[in-house]
Amino acid sequence: MDLDKVAASVIDAVRPYTMASPANLAATIRLAVEAIEAGRDGDFAECGTWRGGASFAMLLAQRLRYGRIVKPVWMFDSFQGLPPPDERDGPLALKYRRETGAPDYYNNCTASHAEVATAARDFGFTAGEAIVVPGWFEQSLPAHKDALAARGLAVLRIDCDWYEPVAYVLRELTPLVPDEGTIILDDYYAWDGCARATHDFLARNGLTWRIRSMEKFHGAWMIKRPYRSGPV
Repeated sequence: MDLDKVAASVIDAVRPYTMASPANLAATIRLAVEAIEAGRDGDFAECGTWRGGASFAMLLAQRLRYGRIVKPVWMFDSFQGLPPPDERDGPLALKYRRETGAPDYYNNCTASHAEVATAARDFGFTAGEAIVVPGWFEQSLPAHKDALAARGLAVLRIDCDWYEPVAYVLRELTPLVPDEGTIILDDYYAWDGCARATHDFLARNGLTWRIRSMEKFHGAWMIKRPYRSGPV
């Protein structure tokens, strides 16, 4: 199926399960499909799934385009909401934490593990296709790191808002992304902490990866490249 038609159908199907904009979802779908069609090694992973919509989008796109799931999606989330922001996350994040009655608070981005697992089954995904992993990243990622390392991550989608979790995921999982693999930064333009963690990670490791904007700045992404000076 044509990729634009795939994206339109998928975005409509996952709308109840995501806060991501259509532009963000369309970019996520395109990057996932490009990874498959480029023959990149590795599974897909999302850290910070909420109700699962973006992960489901990467799976549904495969089913519509190829008639099957080529690459499973690992879905990591605390299912306990967001951890507290700190000063590195900036004043808007601290304001978000205080204003629990705001319409975009969504119970501190808390989703039910059971609800997400049920939604995955309702979409027809097996447990080996939508791999739902509950727990704070500091516990869940180490427990599955050997399996992730053996398989690799062709696309890593980071949607965990604050500095500390974004920095942790970049540090722990970026080494598992192959060269030319994709790292999606859902909150790069939304929250200071995500942008700061990304810049600190690149600077600390002497990396020159370019940060690429999605349409209307509804997210960002990078291509993993070996270090080299000059344009990439």
